Amino acid sequence: MLCDFENGALDHDLSSHDNPGMEERVETEEVYGGKLFRVYRDRVRLPNGHLTTREIVRHPGSVAIIPRHADGRIVLVRQFRYVTGRELWEIPAGTLDKPGEEIPDAARRELAEEAGLEAQRWTMLGSAYLMPGYCDERMTFFLAEDLSPTEAHAELDESFKVNPFDTHDLQVLRSSGELQDAKTLLGLAWASVPLWAEPRPR
Repeated sequence: MLCDFENGALDHDLSSHDNPGMEERVETEEVYGGKLFRVYRDRVRLPNGHLTTREIVRHPGSVAIIPRHADGRIVLVRQFRYVTGRELWEIPAGTLDKPGEEIPDAARRELAEEAGLEAQRWTMLGSAYLMPGYCDERMTFFLAEDLSPTEAHAELDESFKVNPFDTHDLQVLRSSGELQDAKTLLGLAWASVPLWAEPRPR
């Protein structure tokens, strides 16, 4: 059905002409509404006046956490990703899917659920759009330190293996192609892990 645009993760007006390079939304149609995401087909007018179609995934936003022990080891979780057909090493992360939950609280929850950890010191590293060509998901990254174990309560449809890695082992994972998750590469770089240095023999 055709409908008025509803506010998602975007914080700007897609109908505005304040930016001369901006595209003007003419109409929007919701084509799919799922548990977490909605898919829209928008008709937009380009700056040159031509009309075209954009297919967009509206996402509530997400958090990602880089858990770092006092000795510098970084905790990653390994889980099977159905879309890729394989297990991936990743930093803990999750969707902002709890009504009214603040972003820092979501980060604490995801760290406990996925890694069985809590942190006494939190640093927000920044936020980024992950797939701006078709999805408005904005992920906020946190560095979590002063870690201690806590009871994990993973979602029923999730299963994780948890392992801490020192810098050498992270470099080996990266150079061998085992680190295939984009948010993990970005998060580790944001946390100043020298991933792209060649691992030295031990």
